[in-house]
Amino acid sequence: MGTDSFVLAGILPQIAHGLHISTGAAGQTITAFALAYGLTAPFLAALTSRLPRKPLLVVALALFVLANLASAAAPDLPLLLTARVVAGLGAALYTPNASAAAAALAGPAARGRALSVILGGLTVGTVFGVPVGTAIGQHLSWEAGLVFVAAVGALALLGVLVVLPGLPIPPAIPLARRFAVLANRRVVAMVAFMLLASGGSIMVYTYTATVLGQIAHIHGTGLAAALLAWGVGGIFGSFGSGWLTDRLGAARTLTVAIALLIVTLAALTVCTSMVFVIVVMVLNGAAGWALATPNNHRLTALAPTLPSVVISFNSSGIYLGQALGAALGGILVDHGSTARALCLTGVAVALAAAAVHGLIARPAPES
Repeated sequence: MGTDSFVLAGILPQIAHGLHISTGAAGQTITAFALAYGLTAPFLAALTSRLPRKPLLVVALALFVLANLASAAAPDLPLLLTARVVAGLGAALYTPNASAAAAALAGPAARGRALSVILGGLTVGTVFGVPVGTAIGQHLSWEAGLVFVAAVGALALLGVLVVLPGLPIPPAIPLARRFAVLANRRVVAMVAFMLLASGGSIMVYTYTATVLGQIAHIHGTGLAAALLAWGVGGIFGSFGSGWLTDRLGAARTLTVAIALLIVTLAALTVCTSMVFVIVVMVLNGAAGWALATPNNHRLTALAPTLPSVVISFNSSGIYLGQALGAALGGILVDHGSTARALCLTGVAVALAAAAVHGLIARPAPES
């Protein structure tokens, strides 16, 4: 999942060239995946709530693998977008259920670390898969890059079959009760925070090739190295955020993460050397990947009897943010905006997320 979500950012120029479309249009393949995930995750969680977890995760991964193979075979943009939507459905079925399964296996005392392990798995996929997929896409073809993603997904499917124990079927939760959690304004605000933070981050990440090419004149192997640095930072951010959440609390962890995200997005506008780029990409990856675990933690604290429900809403916020960020970034790129303007737009969106976080963290007035 981690590889598929982010590998396209490294091969957008190859997709654009191969399908004879603009870079911004190619970026909408990321929008399609993220939009499908964001809009369907809560409904898929409801529809599959009475199914055994392990077979459900296997089916989700199988759908994901087949969709990536179909993406690689797509001869034009409409069919590629359709295949990306199906891949997004597979991811929407898998990730919230995997997070809920991890939380159930770990128990309340280690919930933060358990949730960070799931996110960490996505990050490990990113740190190893994205640079390799990017290199394959650049040196062979973008289609080969997606076949690589499908192969990684097949390995993950095998791992779930072999390693994951059977889990009890959770109690059925009516759809109305699932959406009733949105009556809590704090839940809505937390999901909005993730949407904005994800949107600001992914708006820039989606067009990393454009940003680093224009500002630092980095291409090819240098681009793959920068994406690797981002993924390495993501490993520290995802695993470290679970550790910090269990010790410092979710609010403080999120304050540090969103501040670092804003600073690093701004720093990209002045990155002119490879060393500077690597440092900033590591920190940016750490900041972006440190957000989901503490936000999941405080959501499950608000709705402890509905962990999979609130996690699915948080996941929807993340992916809808990615969809909007990639879409807005594509519009800016296709209409002549500079890479620096793109980064500063990402900063503005992340600042909006920080404002929402400030409202959430503020103590409620005493009655």
